Amino acid sequence: MSHTGRNDTQTFRVNVRLHRFGAKFSGTFPDLSRPEPIGVYSVNESREFEDNAKNLSFLWLPHSSEMPLDLNSGIEKVQRKSIDPDYLDICHICQFISNHQEYLRTSSTGQMELLADFVTLRGVLRQIMCTPYQRNRDYRLMATRLNGTTYISKVETSDQRNQGEQMTRREMDMCSWGFKFEQYCTTSHPDKAPATNAPVNESQEFACVYRCKLNGLRLIYGAEMDCIKSDVCIDLSDPEQLRLAEFVELKTSAYKMTHRQQQNFANYKSLNWWSQSFLVGIETIIAGLRDDNGLVHDIKEYSVRELHRHKPWSPAATGTFLSNFLHELKAIMHRINDSNAVVMIHYKPDLNKIQYSVLRGPNVKPILPEWYRQMMQGI
Repeated sequence: MSHTGRNDTQTFRVNVRLHRFGAKFSGTFPDLSRPEPIGVYSVNESREFEDNAKNLSFLWLPHSSEMPLDLNSGIEKVQRKSIDPDYLDICHICQFISNHQEYLRTSSTGQMELLADFVTLRGVLRQIMCTPYQRNRDYRLMATRLNGTTYISKVETSDQRNQGEQMTRREMDMCSWGFKFEQYCTTSHPDKAPATNAPVNESQEFACVYRCKLNGLRLIYGAEMDCIKSDVCIDLSDPEQLRLAEFVELKTSAYKMTHRQQQNFANYKSLNWWSQSFLVGIETIIAGLRDDNGLVHDIKEYSVRELHRHKPWSPAATGTFLSNFLHELKAIMHRINDSNAVVMIHYKPDLNKIQYSVLRGPNVKPILPEWYRQMMQGI
Protein backbone atom coordinates (compact mmCIF):
# COMPACT_ATOMS: atom_id res chain seq x y z
CA MET A 1 0.00 0.00 0.00
CA SER A 2 1.36 3.42 -0.93
CA HIS A 3 1.79 6.02 1.79
CA THR A 4 2.55 8.87 -0.60
CA GLY A 5 1.31 12.21 0.63
CA ARG A 6 1.56 11.44 4.34
CA ASN A 7 1.35 14.43 6.64
CA ASP A 8 3.05 14.61 10.02
CA THR A 9 2.03 11.91 12.46
CA GLN A 10 -0.34 13.08 15.19
CA THR A 11 -1.72 11.43 18.31
CA PHE A 12 -5.29 10.46 19.20
CA ARG A 13 -6.49 12.22 22.34
CA VAL A 14 -7.64 9.04 24.04
CA ASN A 15 -6.30 7.19 27.06
CA VAL A 16 -5.26 3.77 25.74
CA ARG A 17 -4.59 2.65 29.31
CA LEU A 18 -8.08 3.49 30.47
CA HIS A 19 -8.12 0.36 32.61
CA ARG A 20 -5.64 -2.29 33.67
CA PHE A 21 -6.28 -5.94 34.35
CA GLY A 22 -7.73 -6.62 37.78
CA ALA A 23 -8.21 -2.99 38.80
CA LYS A 24 -11.61 -1.56 39.68
CA PHE A 25 -13.21 0.47 36.88
CA SER A 26 -15.39 3.21 38.32
CA GLY A 27 -17.18 4.17 35.11
CA THR A 28 -20.45 2.79 33.78
CA PHE A 29 -21.17 1.34 30.35
CA PRO A 30 -21.98 4.13 27.88
CA ASP A 31 -25.43 4.53 26.38
CA LEU A 32 -25.75 1.81 23.76
CA SER A 33 -28.87 0.65 21.93
CA ARG A 34 -29.36 -3.05 21.28
CA PRO A 35 -27.74 -3.99 17.94
CA GLU A 36 -30.46 -4.29 15.31
CA PRO A 37 -29.97 -6.55 12.26
CA ILE A 38 -31.10 -4.71 9.11
CA GLY A 39 -30.06 -7.15 6.39
CA VAL A 40 -27.92 -10.09 5.33
CA TYR A 41 -25.57 -11.08 2.52
CA SER A 42 -23.36 -13.98 1.48
CA VAL A 43 -19.79 -14.15 0.20
CA ASN A 44 -19.23 -16.96 -2.30
CA GLU A 45 -16.15 -19.14 -2.75
CA SER A 46 -14.71 -16.56 -5.18
CA ARG A 47 -15.03 -13.93 -2.39
CA GLU A 48 -17.79 -12.14 -4.31
CA PHE A 49 -20.77 -10.39 -2.68
CA GLU A 50 -24.20 -11.97 -3.10
CA ASP A 51 -27.34 -10.20 -1.90
CA ASN A 52 -28.90 -13.28 -0.35
CA ALA A 53 -28.83 -15.69 2.60
CA LYS A 54 -27.46 -18.61 0.56
CA ASN A 55 -24.69 -19.38 3.03
CA LEU A 56 -26.89 -19.32 6.12
CA SER A 57 -26.35 -22.31 8.43
CA PHE A 58 -28.44 -23.83 11.22
CA LEU A 59 -27.10 -25.21 14.49
CA TRP A 60 -26.92 -29.00 14.72
CA LEU A 61 -25.06 -30.18 17.79
CA PRO A 62 -23.35 -33.58 17.61
CA HIS A 63 -24.51 -36.26 20.05
CA SER A 64 -22.14 -37.24 22.84
CA SER A 65 -21.88 -40.71 21.26
CA GLU A 66 -20.17 -39.11 18.24
CA MET A 67 -17.24 -37.87 20.34
CA PRO A 68 -14.43 -37.37 19.80
CA LEU A 69 -14.80 -35.24 16.68
CA ASP A 70 -11.71 -35.38 14.50
CA LEU A 71 -10.91 -31.85 13.29
CA ASN A 72 -8.20 -33.24 11.01
CA SER A 73 -10.70 -35.32 9.01
CA GLY A 74 -10.43 -34.31 5.35
CA ILE A 75 -7.95 -31.55 6.13
CA GLU A 76 -5.86 -32.45 3.06
CA LYS A 77 -8.82 -31.32 0.91
CA VAL A 78 -9.57 -28.05 2.74
CA GLN A 79 -10.09 -25.06 0.45
CA ARG A 80 -8.30 -22.28 2.29
CA LYS A 81 -9.23 -18.65 1.81
CA SER A 82 -6.87 -16.60 -0.32
CA ILE A 83 -5.60 -13.26 0.96
CA ASP A 84 -8.26 -10.63 0.32
CA PRO A 85 -7.30 -7.38 -1.38
CA ASP A 86 -7.37 -4.33 0.88
CA TYR A 87 -10.84 -2.98 1.64
CA LEU A 88 -12.78 -5.94 0.22
CA ASP A 89 -14.78 -6.10 3.45
CA ILE A 90 -15.87 -2.46 3.24
CA CYS A 91 -16.60 -2.91 -0.47
CA HIS A 92 -19.08 -5.67 0.44
CA ILE A 93 -20.83 -3.29 2.85
CA CYS A 94 -20.97 -0.66 0.08
CA GLN A 95 -22.60 -3.22 -2.21
CA PHE A 96 -25.17 -3.98 0.48
CA ILE A 97 -25.96 -0.26 0.89
CA SER A 98 -26.24 0.17 -2.87
CA ASN A 99 -28.77 -2.69 -3.01
CA HIS A 100 -30.75 -1.33 -0.04
CA GLN A 101 -31.05 2.38 -0.62
CA GLU A 102 -33.87 2.72 1.89
CA TYR A 103 -31.07 3.59 4.32
CA LEU A 104 -30.07 6.58 2.17
CA ARG A 105 -31.63 10.00 1.80
CA THR A 106 -31.09 12.71 -0.79
CA SER A 107 -29.64 15.98 0.52
CA SER A 108 -30.58 19.45 -0.69
CA THR A 109 -27.50 19.37 -2.97
CA GLY A 110 -28.58 16.14 -4.65
CA GLN A 111 -26.02 13.98 -2.87
CA MET A 112 -26.92 10.74 -1.13
CA GLU A 113 -26.48 10.64 2.62
CA LEU A 114 -26.31 7.58 4.80
CA LEU A 115 -28.01 7.83 8.18
CA ALA A 116 -24.84 6.83 10.00
CA ASP A 117 -21.75 8.43 11.50
CA PHE A 118 -19.66 5.29 10.89
CA VAL A 119 -19.71 2.30 8.56
CA THR A 120 -17.33 -0.53 9.39
CA LEU A 121 -17.00 -4.21 10.31
CA ARG A 122 -17.68 -5.84 13.66
CA GLY A 123 -14.04 -6.97 13.76
CA VAL A 124 -12.86 -3.35 13.65
CA LEU A 125 -15.11 -2.38 16.56
CA ARG A 126 -13.95 -5.41 18.54
CA GLN A 127 -10.30 -4.49 17.92
CA ILE A 128 -10.89 -0.95 19.17
CA MET A 129 -12.83 -2.12 22.25
CA CYS A 130 -10.03 -4.43 23.35
CA THR A 131 -7.29 -1.80 22.97
CA PRO A 132 -6.86 -0.98 26.70
CA TYR A 133 -5.89 -4.60 27.36
CA GLN A 134 -3.85 -5.23 24.24
CA ARG A 135 -0.21 -4.73 25.23
CA ASN A 136 1.60 -6.88 22.66
CA ARG A 137 -0.05 -6.48 19.25
CA ASP A 138 -0.36 -3.38 17.15
CA TYR A 139 -3.08 -2.79 14.58
CA ARG A 140 -3.72 -0.45 11.67
CA LEU A 141 -7.01 1.03 10.52
CA MET A 142 -7.79 3.18 7.50
CA ALA A 143 -10.63 5.72 7.44
CA THR A 144 -12.23 8.06 4.95
CA ARG A 145 -15.24 10.39 5.17
CA LEU A 146 -17.90 10.78 2.49
CA ASN A 147 -21.05 12.91 2.84
CA GLY A 148 -20.79 13.01 6.61
CA THR A 149 -20.16 9.29 7.16
CA THR A 150 -16.76 7.84 8.09
CA TYR A 151 -15.86 4.42 6.69
CA ILE A 152 -13.27 2.35 8.60
CA SER A 153 -11.40 -0.73 7.39
CA LYS A 154 -8.61 -2.79 8.92
CA VAL A 155 -5.37 -3.54 7.05
CA GLU A 156 -2.45 -5.76 7.92
CA THR A 157 0.56 -4.34 9.70
CA SER A 158 3.99 -5.48 8.56
CA ASP A 159 4.26 -7.72 11.66
CA GLN A 160 0.92 -9.36 10.90
CA ARG A 161 1.90 -9.90 7.27
CA ASN A 162 5.19 -11.51 8.30
CA GLN A 163 3.41 -13.80 10.75
CA GLY A 164 1.01 -14.90 8.03
CA GLU A 165 3.80 -15.60 5.58
CA GLN A 166 5.79 -17.61 8.13
CA MET A 167 2.96 -19.87 9.30
CA THR A 168 3.88 -23.55 9.48
CA ARG A 169 1.69 -26.30 8.05
CA ARG A 170 0.60 -27.24 11.59
CA GLU A 171 -0.36 -23.64 12.35
CA MET A 172 -2.44 -23.49 9.17
CA ASP A 173 -4.08 -26.80 10.06
CA MET A 174 -4.92 -25.52 13.54
CA CYS A 175 -6.58 -22.46 11.96
CA SER A 176 -8.64 -24.85 9.85
CA TRP A 177 -9.80 -26.77 12.92
CA GLY A 178 -12.28 -24.03 13.75
CA PHE A 179 -13.86 -24.30 10.29
CA LYS A 180 -14.08 -28.08 10.61
CA PHE A 181 -15.79 -27.75 14.00
CA GLU A 182 -18.33 -25.43 12.37
CA GLN A 183 -18.95 -28.08 9.72
CA TYR A 184 -19.66 -30.70 12.41
CA CYS A 185 -22.12 -28.35 14.15
CA THR A 186 -24.01 -26.70 11.28
CA THR A 187 -26.31 -27.68 8.46
CA SER A 188 -27.89 -25.95 5.48
CA HIS A 189 -31.35 -27.16 6.53
CA PRO A 190 -32.73 -27.83 10.05
CA ASP A 191 -33.97 -31.31 9.01
CA LYS A 192 -30.74 -32.37 7.32
CA ALA A 193 -27.66 -33.68 9.13
CA PRO A 194 -24.34 -31.91 8.53
CA ALA A 195 -22.37 -32.98 5.46
CA THR A 196 -19.12 -33.67 7.32
CA ASN A 197 -17.51 -35.58 4.45
CA ALA A 198 -17.50 -32.59 2.09
CA PRO A 199 -14.27 -30.56 1.80
CA VAL A 200 -14.29 -27.52 4.08
CA ASN A 201 -14.41 -24.25 2.11
CA GLU A 202 -13.03 -21.39 4.19
CA SER A 203 -13.87 -18.70 1.61
CA GLN A 204 -17.66 -18.81 1.94
CA GLU A 205 -19.34 -16.55 4.47
CA PHE A 206 -22.73 -15.52 5.69
CA ALA A 207 -22.98 -12.01 7.14
CA CYS A 208 -25.48 -9.77 8.88
CA VAL A 209 -25.55 -5.98 8.76
CA TYR A 210 -26.32 -4.26 12.07
CA ARG A 211 -27.01 -0.76 13.26
CA CYS A 212 -26.92 0.70 16.75
CA LYS A 213 -26.35 3.96 18.60
CA LEU A 214 -23.41 4.49 20.95
CA ASN A 215 -23.42 7.70 22.98
CA GLY A 216 -25.16 9.58 20.19
CA LEU A 217 -23.10 8.02 17.37
CA ARG A 218 -24.95 6.02 14.70
CA LEU A 219 -23.08 2.89 13.64
CA ILE A 220 -23.64 0.48 10.74
CA TYR A 221 -21.42 -2.61 10.57
CA GLY A 222 -21.21 -6.01 8.96
CA ALA A 223 -20.44 -9.21 10.83
CA GLU A 224 -19.82 -12.78 9.71
CA MET A 225 -22.27 -15.06 11.54
CA ASP A 226 -21.80 -18.76 12.24
CA CYS A 227 -25.33 -20.14 12.51
CA ILE A 228 -28.92 -19.74 13.69
CA LYS A 229 -30.58 -21.89 16.36
CA SER A 230 -33.92 -22.91 14.87
CA ASP A 231 -35.87 -26.10 14.21
CA VAL A 232 -37.47 -24.63 11.09
CA CYS A 233 -36.23 -22.65 8.09
CA ILE A 234 -36.26 -18.88 8.48
CA ASP A 235 -36.88 -16.22 5.84
CA LEU A 236 -34.32 -13.56 6.70
CA SER A 237 -35.69 -11.24 4.01
CA ASP A 238 -38.60 -10.76 6.44
CA PRO A 239 -37.45 -8.00 8.85
CA GLU A 240 -39.43 -9.49 11.75
CA GLN A 241 -37.94 -12.97 11.33
CA LEU A 242 -34.46 -11.43 11.03
CA ARG A 243 -35.00 -9.39 14.20
CA LEU A 244 -36.07 -12.47 16.15
CA ALA A 245 -33.40 -14.83 14.78
CA GLU A 246 -31.26 -16.44 17.49
CA PHE A 247 -27.68 -16.46 16.27
CA VAL A 248 -25.06 -18.61 17.96
CA GLU A 249 -21.27 -18.28 17.88
CA LEU A 250 -19.06 -21.37 17.48
CA LYS A 251 -15.53 -21.55 18.89
CA THR A 252 -12.85 -24.08 19.76
CA SER A 253 -10.80 -24.03 22.92
CA ALA A 254 -8.34 -26.21 24.79
CA TYR A 255 -9.57 -29.36 26.54
CA LYS A 256 -8.32 -29.59 30.13
CA MET A 257 -6.56 -26.21 30.12
CA THR A 258 -3.17 -25.77 31.71
CA HIS A 259 -2.74 -22.94 34.20
CA ARG A 260 -1.21 -20.77 31.50
CA GLN A 261 -4.11 -21.50 29.14
CA GLN A 262 -6.60 -20.65 31.89
CA GLN A 263 -4.85 -17.33 32.45
CA ASN A 264 -4.83 -16.57 28.74
CA PHE A 265 -8.53 -17.40 28.52
CA ALA A 266 -9.38 -15.14 31.45
CA ASN A 267 -7.32 -12.22 30.18
CA TYR A 268 -7.69 -12.31 26.40
CA LYS A 269 -9.74 -15.07 24.79
CA SER A 270 -12.83 -14.49 26.95
CA LEU A 271 -12.58 -10.75 26.23
CA ASN A 272 -12.44 -11.33 22.48
CA TRP A 273 -15.28 -13.84 22.63
CA TRP A 274 -17.43 -11.53 24.72
CA SER A 275 -16.86 -8.36 22.68
CA GLN A 276 -17.38 -10.17 19.36
CA SER A 277 -20.73 -11.62 20.44
CA PHE A 278 -21.87 -8.60 22.46
CA LEU A 279 -21.62 -6.32 19.41
CA VAL A 280 -24.23 -8.39 17.54
CA GLY A 281 -26.47 -9.34 20.45
CA ILE A 282 -25.45 -13.02 20.56
CA GLU A 283 -26.30 -14.63 23.89
CA THR A 284 -24.71 -18.08 23.51
CA ILE A 285 -21.23 -19.28 22.53
CA ILE A 286 -20.72 -22.99 21.92
CA ALA A 287 -17.13 -24.18 22.22
CA GLY A 288 -15.61 -27.45 21.09
CA LEU A 289 -13.00 -28.48 23.65
CA ARG A 290 -10.13 -30.04 21.72
CA ASP A 291 -6.80 -31.60 22.56
CA ASP A 292 -3.49 -30.86 20.84
CA ASN A 293 -4.20 -33.52 18.22
CA GLY A 294 -7.38 -31.84 17.03
CA LEU A 295 -9.85 -34.18 18.74
CA VAL A 296 -12.93 -32.57 20.31
CA HIS A 297 -13.82 -34.46 23.50
CA ASP A 298 -16.58 -32.22 24.81
CA ILE A 299 -18.78 -29.26 23.90
CA LYS A 300 -19.30 -26.44 26.38
CA GLU A 301 -21.90 -23.67 26.29
CA TYR A 302 -21.01 -20.17 27.48
CA SER A 303 -23.48 -17.43 28.35
CA VAL A 304 -22.28 -14.13 26.89
CA ARG A 305 -24.01 -12.26 29.73
CA GLU A 306 -22.02 -14.25 32.29
CA LEU A 307 -18.69 -14.40 30.47
CA HIS A 308 -17.26 -11.25 32.08
CA ARG A 309 -17.80 -12.50 35.63
CA HIS A 310 -14.63 -13.11 37.65
CA LYS A 311 -12.51 -11.80 34.79
CA PRO A 312 -9.82 -9.09 35.15
CA TRP A 313 -11.27 -6.95 32.32
CA SER A 314 -14.23 -4.59 32.47
CA PRO A 315 -17.06 -4.50 29.89
CA ALA A 316 -17.74 -0.88 30.87
CA ALA A 317 -14.11 0.05 30.13
CA THR A 318 -14.29 -1.50 26.65
CA GLY A 319 -17.52 0.36 25.82
CA THR A 320 -16.15 3.61 27.20
CA PHE A 321 -12.97 3.31 25.16
CA LEU A 322 -14.91 2.52 21.97
CA SER A 323 -17.06 5.61 22.53
CA ASN A 324 -14.02 7.80 23.26
CA PHE A 325 -12.18 6.51 20.19
CA LEU A 326 -15.08 7.04 17.78
CA HIS A 327 -15.90 10.50 19.08
CA GLU A 328 -12.26 11.51 18.69
CA LEU A 329 -12.13 10.04 15.17
CA LYS A 330 -15.34 11.84 14.20
CA ALA A 331 -13.81 15.15 15.33
CA ILE A 332 -10.59 14.43 13.40
CA MET A 333 -12.46 13.58 10.20
CA HIS A 334 -14.60 16.71 10.54
CA ARG A 335 -11.48 18.88 10.87
CA ILE A 336 -9.83 17.28 7.84
CA ASN A 337 -13.04 17.66 5.82
CA ASP A 338 -11.61 16.04 2.68
CA SER A 339 -13.53 13.21 1.03
CA ASN A 340 -10.41 12.23 -0.95
CA ALA A 341 -8.15 11.92 2.09
CA VAL A 342 -7.39 8.60 3.76
CA VAL A 343 -6.50 8.65 7.45
CA MET A 344 -4.13 5.91 8.59
CA ILE A 345 -4.58 5.03 12.27
CA HIS A 346 -1.89 2.97 13.98
CA TYR A 347 -2.09 1.61 17.52
CA LYS A 348 1.40 1.15 18.97
CA PRO A 349 1.27 -0.62 22.34
CA ASP A 350 4.96 -0.08 23.02
CA LEU A 351 4.35 3.70 22.90
CA ASN A 352 0.97 3.58 24.68
CA LYS A 353 -0.39 5.67 21.82
CA ILE A 354 -2.75 5.66 18.89
CA GLN A 355 -1.24 7.75 16.11
CA TYR A 356 -2.65 8.89 12.81
CA SER A 357 -1.51 10.54 9.62
CA VAL A 358 -3.41 11.93 6.64
CA LEU A 359 -2.66 10.41 3.23
CA ARG A 360 -3.41 12.35 0.06
CA GLY A 361 -2.46 12.13 -3.59
CA PRO A 362 -2.94 9.92 -6.64
CA ASN A 363 -0.81 7.08 -5.26
CA VAL A 364 -2.99 6.58 -2.17
CA LYS A 365 -5.39 3.68 -2.69
CA PRO A 366 -8.96 4.84 -1.97
CA ILE A 367 -10.97 2.90 0.59
CA LEU A 368 -14.29 3.24 -1.23
CA PRO A 369 -14.91 1.92 -4.76
CA GLU A 370 -15.34 4.62 -7.39
CA TRP A 371 -18.81 3.39 -8.41
CA TYR A 372 -19.97 3.87 -4.82
CA ARG A 373 -18.54 7.39 -4.65
CA GLN A 374 -20.35 8.30 -7.84
CA MET A 375 -23.61 6.87 -6.54
CA MET A 376 -23.30 8.83 -3.29
CA GLN A 377 -22.45 12.03 -5.18
CA GLY A 378 -25.60 11.62 -7.30
CA ILE A 379 -23.62 11.24 -10.53
